[in-house]
Amino acid sequence: MARLSVRAFRNLGDADLELPPQGMVLVGPNGHGKTSVLEAALYLEVFRSFRGGRDRELVRFGEDGFRIEVATEAGGAERREVAGRQVGPWLPDASRKTVVAAGFDARTGEKRVTLDGLRAERLADAIGVVRGVVLSPSDVGLATGGARVRRAFLDVLLSLAVPGYVGALGEYRRALRHRCHARGADVEDWEALLARAGAQVAAERRAWAERWAERYCGYCGEIGERLESGLRYASRATEGEDELAAALARSRERDLARGTTSVGPHRDDLQLLLGARPLGVYGSAGQWRTAALALRLVAADTLAALDGRAGGPPVICLDDVFAELDAERSARLGALIEGLAARGSQVFATVPREGELPAAVSALPRWRIRDGAIEAA
Repeated sequence: MARLSVRAFRNLGDADLELPPQGMVLVGPNGHGKTSVLEAALYLEVFRSFRGGRDRELVRFGEDGFRIEVATEAGGAERREVAGRQVGPWLPDASRKTVVAAGFDARTGEKRVTLDGLRAERLADAIGVVRGVVLSPSDVGLATGGARVRRAFLDVLLSLAVPGYVGALGEYRRALRHRCHARGADVEDWEALLARAGAQVAAERRAWAERWAERYCGYCGEIGERLESGLRYASRATEGEDELAAALARSRERDLARGTTSVGPHRDDLQLLLGARPLGVYGSAGQWRTAALALRLVAADTLAALDGRAGGPPVICLDDVFAELDAERSARLGALIEGLAARGSQVFATVPREGELPAAVSALPRWRIRDGAIEAA
């Protein structure tokens, strides 16, 4: 990221920030907006808050909406022309910068996204221009939370990494909503779409897990885990379109009576294991944190692997991530972060006090924040 502009976002003051190419450390007391800076920058990744806040909750008190703009160094974009009209998706053009912006009007609930000044007719057209990974103490929920948390992690990542995934996931969710309330022949039509889109979603999730499981286990070991780690995609009746269609037909009568759908990728899980046991049940707090960090690092590797066809290395955001790690795990994670920085990732870190800077980020420029006002030190 070369520049970040924010207007009326959270508790931040309006700002136009020229960002150091290597990244920076943002120092300031808790509650003064450090995490909100990271949230604003990565809002433009998939056009929602990584903290889970709704758009209306992101508007500064007393304002009618917010606007965020980021200029990247990844090259600009151009759109295809069909029948004299510019349409997405955007195609990369390495000869110029990309400026992506999003504005939300709280009065109407409208969200407007532009790329190089051209409006995106669909949010999916502009997803992934900004790419980054946030490491935070709250990530422990990836290990301790339910399957829905890990599915959401995987869906966001694959939306950035796999062409067509957003569309398939959207079709699947639409069919899922309608199938529960359909009657007669409409049920079979929605099931056909569920099976087709669901098989694609499940196949991409499974392929990702199989490709990156070994790297996940390696990261767990490098961070400090001594026991055998594991990662696998666990699904019910989603090995293919025909199998999923058959499973939906078998469960149709029961599902319609209950108003739900009992099989499909919305029921699947990205399982994290300790030995052969579920990590969330049998792991310790330190092991949960290790697994969550390993997942985020694998996400960074996944996005970095896209360099040949889109953008540059992902931005790495460290949101007070070292605070709850012991000294050994902190040092090991720091070494891994230094490796990502050496491969070209910008690193943005937040800490409450200058004296708590870990070695991995100690050489980065210092910025300060107080009461939402940001300035270079």
